[in-house]
Amino acid sequence: MKRSEAAGYLNKAREFLASAQDNLERGRHNAAGFNATQSMINANDALTVFFLEQRASTDHREAVRLHVDVVKTIKDGKNRETLKRSLDMRSEAGYLGKTISKKNSERLVKDAVSFLGWVEKYLKL
Repeated sequence: MKRSEAAGYLNKAREFLASAQDNLERGRHNAAGFNATQSMINANDALTVFFLEQRASTDHREAVRLHVDVVKTIKDGKNRETLKRSLDMRSEAGYLGKTISKKNSERLVKDAVSFLGWVEKYLKL
């Protein structure tokens, strides 16, 4: 991957976040939670492409590992657990058939806003 591709992932992150916020306003909590988490996945891809010129495959554990590699470089690991928690919640809803509650969808959207802002701070794209 080329570092220049990070901007594309960042734009996707922004788009999914806007969709998550819209879904939350309309009471579509599963869609809001999924889109918020997708926003974080794309933001994390932007981060890892920018710093490592790599992005995770479909394996969320790989996404967290690459995230940790970036954290070692920038020395700011405050969002590692947020990313992991969001990915775990998405997996539970997507693969185990659980429903994302209103409370959890609100938290996921809030976390995605924070995560995206944190990534933008480091990428300045």
